[in-house]
Amino acid sequence: METEFGFQSVSDGRYLPTVITVAPFKTQTDFSVLVNLVDSESPGSDRITHFGNRFDFVARQQVYTKGGFTLVLAPRGTVFVRGTDGGRIGGSAAPQYSWGRDLAAANFSWTGGIDTSAANPTSDYVGAFDYFRTLDTRGTAIFLGFQHEVTAGQQTAGTEEGLVIPFRNGQVELEGAQLDLNIKPEWQFQGRVIVNWGAVFKRK
Repeated sequence: METEFGFQSVSDGRYLPTVITVAPFKTQTDFSVLVNLVDSESPGSDRITHFGNRFDFVARQQVYTKGGFTLVLAPRGTVFVRGTDGGRIGGSAAPQYSWGRDLAAANFSWTGGIDTSAANPTSDYVGAFDYFRTLDTRGTAIFLGFQHEVTAGQQTAGTEEGLVIPFRNGQVELEGAQLDLNIKPEWQFQGRVIVNWGAVFKRK
């Protein structure tokens, strides 16, 4: 089992995104649940803080690997629990290629809305491209990325850069991002702590 606990700040929003991942079978398959434990926004003079309004479910399967190339496919779905009806269903493809200390990765994701509304659009596409460079034998790395999204016919683009700091059985990720560069640029900061509990328990 692996957990990911983060802090995200963008504009007037503060969030605690959390991911729990399990791999119950002896295969290249894992299952994840994503939710914001805290969703705090201040659209006016008052700050509103509550539990996140959606659960995202992802099942990832490594379908091909050869040399430094790997391809992962992942069906995914979303259930809204407050403020929005319906849900979302779709999938993603994530190819990556590594050579030496370098890694190039992409992720192409599409979901369609069920019981659509302004808050749950008919179609959402996200394409992300990242380059990682490992700096030392511990696995410390820097990364740069670009993201393109098309939601309800409106396109947005953003960039990101960050640092990966490994520790025993996990890692810390620090990331800065520039969002909506073609519309109204915003800055986002995010920090994540990822722990592989299977490795922790196995060590004991």
